[in-house]
Amino acid sequence: MMEYDWLTSDISDVIKVACDKRIKKLDEKDDREKIVPMNVAVKNIQPSKRKFDVNIVTSMHLKDPSIEWKMKLRDEYSLSEEKKELNYEFELDGNKSRDLGLEIDTPIGGYEGDELDVHLSIKSEDGINSYEKNFKAVLVPVIKIAKCTIGKELDIAIDLSNHAERDREERKARNQNAENEVMAIMSPYEIKGYFFIETMHADRIEVLSKAIRGFKGFVTGDIDISEIEKYLTPKPAVTGLEMGSLIEIVEGPFKGERAKITAIDAAKEEVTVQLIESMVPIPVTVKAEAIRNLDKA
Repeated sequence: MMEYDWLTSDISDVIKVACDKRIKKLDEKDDREKIVPMNVAVKNIQPSKRKFDVNIVTSMHLKDPSIEWKMKLRDEYSLSEEKKELNYEFELDGNKSRDLGLEIDTPIGGYEGDELDVHLSIKSEDGINSYEKNFKAVLVPVIKIAKCTIGKELDIAIDLSNHAERDREERKARNQNAENEVMAIMSPYEIKGYFFIETMHADRIEVLSKAIRGFKGFVTGDIDISEIEKYLTPKPAVTGLEMGSLIEIVEGPFKGERAKITAIDAAKEEVTVQLIESMVPIPVTVKAEAIRNLDKA
């Protein structure tokens, strides 16, 4: 937060936002507003009435020029590709403040990396106070948590990926820049009933998923990549296995047999086990992926 005796502002140099960003205002019932509010307030620190001038100049860097950003100022003005500059004058009585009501309305259908560059200038008419700020809003993807039928996480994730690829091919007939709405998808083994989707347009994913059996919608809100980083690096297959643990073999000629672990080779990710029901205690070496730990089931 930048604060002067006459102005407060929380605008950062780079604002990373999603397409159709849904931020709920405290005084609104509709939580599907796609606006990014910025708190900029001006205070007349003199005892007498004074006039202030606001100037905003924008430039847009878009992959698709037909897509429109908007910037609003006290709900009275709007900037777009056609109108890139606005001037706004207002008067303040002595020791009174005014919030400028500055908002960015992000575009629907934008591309990753699209930018809105903004130069904001606020000056008092008497020349005593002056403030300038250059900043940009950049479109970035979001990570959503999808709900699904427990035990079908990977199957449903694959179905969604296939649906999205077919959708991209169909849209390419009309738009050569069409991209897959599923930018990345991850279904960690440890997570039951959920998987993760990275996308620019969560609303389109909702449409694509309607025909997929077992897809149950999104968890409200977005998540940061830092929250799921631990799932991005696969754990060694021997993680959690201990000498003497009771296991079940789930692959190979001994599938379905129960056994106890007698040796663990972390480098090769193999375990040596002894079959419980075997009359002769013959050691069997299997891949760690081929067993299920019954002690922690």
